[in-house]
Amino acid sequence: MLNKIYLEFKDIYQNAKYVVLSSPSIEFGIEQRSMPLDELLNKYQQSTACFITACNPWGKEQGEDLNHTKMADLEKDLIKAELPYLHSYGGNSEGTWKEESFFVIGIDKQNAIQLGRQYKQNAFIWIVKEQVPELIWLI
Repeated sequence: MLNKIYLEFKDIYQNAKYVVLSSPSIEFGIEQRSMPLDELLNKYQQSTACFITACNPWGKEQGEDLNHTKMADLEKDLIKAELPYLHSYGGNSEGTWKEESFFVIGIDKQNAIQLGRQYKQNAFIWIVKEQVPELIWLI
């Protein structure tokens, strides 16, 4: 199953633009070092983060209402875990696809994996200060 999902989504995820709605906003890509991300992590005195969504479980398009509900559930989980986060989104360069997300600051990798699996995501982006953002597959 991983091969099918990987082949279907690899290029989409790899070529997407990811935007953290900080002030100012930060745009980054997979496997592209981002000094603004490092500065953001420094601001929060953290060395790790993840970029994650609850929208469109397993990459299957859902309605706006269901995606909104799933994102609200994820936000409640982040608040309960006392993890700082910033609203974000991922999308294509043409602007025809956009998916609401969260940039979760200070989360450890195991908790990010758990959240991704809980919300039935194919992957999430793992960010470590002074390294390139990495796509972590969950399937």
